[in-house]
Amino acid sequence: MRISIRAGLVVLSAAFTSSGWAHADHATASAKADFPVRETSHADGILAVDEAWFWDGGTLDGRVPDGALCDLTAPCPVFAVEVADGGRRLRVGIDTPERLDTFVVEVFDPQGALAGSDSNANQFNSEVLVDAPVGGRWTVRVRPEAVTRASFRLRAKLESELPEERFTGGARRALLPNLRTVPPYEFTFVAPANPLNGLYPPDTINPPLEVAGIAPLSCTADEMAPPSLGGGGAVDCLRFTSGPINLGPGIYDMRFSLLEDALAGTAYLNLEELLARTVVGPKLQAVHFSDGSVEFIPAGTYSFHPVHFHFHDDYVLSFELYAVTDPEHGGGLTPAGLGTKSGFCPADQLFGDWADFGQGYETPGGDSPLDNCFSPVGGVLGLSVGWGDVYRWQRPGMYVEFGGQPNGRYVVRSIVDAEHRVLETNDGDNVSYAYIEVQGRTIELIERGWGLDPWDPDKVVFDGPGPVQRSATAAGAAAQDSGGGGALPLLSLLLAGACAGMRYRRRRPVAPA
Repeated sequence: MRISIRAGLVVLSAAFTSSGWAHADHATASAKADFPVRETSHADGILAVDEAWFWDGGTLDGRVPDGALCDLTAPCPVFAVEVADGGRRLRVGIDTPERLDTFVVEVFDPQGALAGSDSNANQFNSEVLVDAPVGGRWTVRVRPEAVTRASFRLRAKLESELPEERFTGGARRALLPNLRTVPPYEFTFVAPANPLNGLYPPDTINPPLEVAGIAPLSCTADEMAPPSLGGGGAVDCLRFTSGPINLGPGIYDMRFSLLEDALAGTAYLNLEELLARTVVGPKLQAVHFSDGSVEFIPAGTYSFHPVHFHFHDDYVLSFELYAVTDPEHGGGLTPAGLGTKSGFCPADQLFGDWADFGQGYETPGGDSPLDNCFSPVGGVLGLSVGWGDVYRWQRPGMYVEFGGQPNGRYVVRSIVDAEHRVLETNDGDNVSYAYIEVQGRTIELIERGWGLDPWDPDKVVFDGPGPVQRSATAAGAAAQDSGGGGALPLLSLLLAGACAGMRYRRRRPVAPA
């Protein structure tokens, strides 16, 4: 596959009117496009079969709820892509550093008809897929539906085959996930103001608890609650954002059924961790094979999180804090504070590797109120091929204990599947790190990436904005929050019925990592 950056792809907006470009009436979703688009400066000007293009889109600021308002309320940049004949599918994707900003990508065919559109609402990435595209001059319009001074980048590929077809045929083999982590970022000592910060509302409903620069708390109520009441006993929470990514050839697919487990006596009320893992039961990994068959194997436990009010894949992430005592000679790392472990209800919200076009759309999980993370029957926790997710610093459990630690430099590690409960292609790449300096309540992020620490010779540094952007993929050189509250009362009733038939079991608290 050839990968190159399209230098010279030109953003068009109302600003071009003053330089001689006519201001066009842009198409609505049902009309044809009539965009004034400059030509690209690519050597041959054609996106060939199995070629990929990457380019920066610039920065936008505005709200354009409908295509008819493009360049009236805010600019809607337009890009030209000359597509070769013979492609199986055209993919056009977008990436932005924060999922708070919503862009709509619209792809128009050579006749000006809308061939497809997609929104990244509550996601970092989204993608338009067009089957059997005809050769010719296609246009891509980016509409800032709800954007506040946000940058974005785009990519396009003309595929000869679908990614999932690479693993069909031949001898039967397991298609396993490969779990990695988003290196920690967005560090803070400020707790969220919203006491229901674990529920499904978007990041905008979880503001920091800070007034005039004063932050009275760094931990949430459930994190500070005594362990005897099922809390975390936290004192001073160094908060951050991280999450799991699946970069393997198979989906990350975990199954459970609370009602079946309650009837079988394999689920129990966990009195020791009432504020984090109220109900616990056995979890199965669905292992998918190249012939389409599926087998189920034990894979640890799931639990119900009363603050998040949905089910979690237990301990999928572990967090550790190390003091750096000798930064000039390999770090001299010393364990500091207490590590934590976090359960997850993952959803497909970010591309794990921007330069790779292997993302699938199996969507085994999902954390909206109508998805399987809320289901006490037929529950599913998982990630599609090539996708990842993050829990931001506002969510309960996204911290390491910092109480009693002095100013200085530290390494924070995020580890996925530390207990090796998941069958995956590689257990040796499950750690990411952040190298930080703490002075008082000020935190400076020095470096973050894949690997054990900044002194790891095999580290991969993430130096771009957003969860997983790194310089290699940025250059193209490397290989929805919604409503649906009606589901919650039903879930409460089902949980109550299931718990009524459960036996109580006292468990020892899980030791910190």
